Amino acid sequence: MANLENEFILIAGSIYKKTEKAFVDRAHNFTRALTKSILDAEGGLVVYLAGEPLNESGDPLTFDWTVVYEAEKLSANYVPARQLKIITSDLAMREKMTEEKRKLIRRLGALKFAEIIYVEDDLITGGNIGDEQVEVATAMIALGGGKGVSDRARKMSKRKLPILPFDLQLGGFSDDGQGALGLRGNFLRDPLSMFPVTGEQVKRELDVLSLQEPIFGLNELAERSVSLFQAEREAEQASRTPDVLILTALSVELAAARLAFGIQDGTPHRRSANSIHFWTTVVEKPGGPVSCAVASLGSAGNVNAASITTQLLSELKPKMVLMMGIAAGMRTKTVLGEVVISERVVYYEGAAALADGVLAARPEMQKPGMSIQQDLSTYFSGGLLSERLQERATTLGFTMPVESPAGEVASKLKVSPATIASGEKLIRDPELFASLRSQHDKVCVAEMEAYGVVDACEKQNVPALVIRGISDFGDSSKDNTFHKVASEAAAIVAIDYITHGWSRT
Repeated sequence: MANLENEFILIAGSIYKKTEKAFVDRAHNFTRALTKSILDAEGGLVVYLAGEPLNESGDPLTFDWTVVYEAEKLSANYVPARQLKIITSDLAMREKMTEEKRKLIRRLGALKFAEIIYVEDDLITGGNIGDEQVEVATAMIALGGGKGVSDRARKMSKRKLPILPFDLQLGGFSDDGQGALGLRGNFLRDPLSMFPVTGEQVKRELDVLSLQEPIFGLNELAERSVSLFQAEREAEQASRTPDVLILTALSVELAAARLAFGIQDGTPHRRSANSIHFWTTVVEKPGGPVSCAVASLGSAGNVNAASITTQLLSELKPKMVLMMGIAAGMRTKTVLGEVVISERVVYYEGAAALADGVLAARPEMQKPGMSIQQDLSTYFSGGLLSERLQERATTLGFTMPVESPAGEVASKLKVSPATIASGEKLIRDPELFASLRSQHDKVCVAEMEAYGVVDACEKQNVPALVIRGISDFGDSSKDNTFHKVASEAAAIVAIDYITHGWSRT
């Protein structure tokens, strides 16, 4: 189902008083279908309520009251969240509405299903009403109408908000312009003026969305319209500077990240100025969506990791970086399939060459800043963490193997903080691995890119974390068997941390 949370759609338009009744009925029935589809998608609607002009048959010539009556009828199906933004005035309430209509508005406000926005009586003009509507609307649908509809569309276009005009030949109440039909012609000439990101794709849908000669039922047309607005929102969010940059090194890690973050095969990648491939996506999070970019370092090693990270930071300017993938874990300290998040990263290669061939270790270390430390503390304290991870694993079809000849396997998907040793060695020697604890006694994980990433981020003042799934024990049992499992486990934790752990600043 489409999701339009925090979106408010203005259905702008009117009907000429002598328009054929079949078209009048179709327009109002479509408005009712749109209202339901928008509310089902957790979106809202913007209306102006005053008098309700009627034709000789008693049919309404505008759509605002049609929206309100349908929303009120459906309101019991939704948790009240001010889904309607009602623009009106004291004068309109007193002189242009019946007592029944006034009570309806106040009832919807009292139930918190509507927010009522009053315009001062001496400021009520068509232009000012349009300004108030456009101020709170995030998208517009045009049906019939004249200059008023064109004016609202012009104002929406200036704000780079989507406008979807329909071809139903309704005329307009004032009969002073082309309204939606004129906007439709503009759409065909310049689609990006109506849908600033997905205009070309929407242009190809216009014939399919015909109301004049419909090939779908009105409910299907309404659902398709709502989906277009969602696609525009997602594309617009994805085109922004990403909130979070997710980095991987190996192709199996990139595949796991794309799976967890919903980036389908065939989704075109974008290309940085230095030809680094990356994909954009949006993660829904309490408080608003998070735009993400997913990229690969292309090869192992801290030097390469630092270089690629620096390039992407300079171009994409993310607010945070997550490095995710696989790593070796100490046999007595970790289990296969377990996921760790870096509480510190120790670069163990630094040393001084002393006399008689003696090497004195001079490690370097990076710890997350205070804000990330606080986020981690809150994240790990949450009682629902384990349950959420299992739900995500089930949704993605992830299962943990029961056993492995290499050693102990995690009984379920779990995550914990850890100290990670990062260097240039692919470790298959348990004695060398154990010796790393002489540089920091909490080291229990080893890999080859983390320090390059976090050091590059520290130099540009961008918070960074490393999330690793344990794929082997850094000894002779090391093979590729657990690469996919550990990569997918790390990716599941990465998206869960973005959603429930990271506090955007």
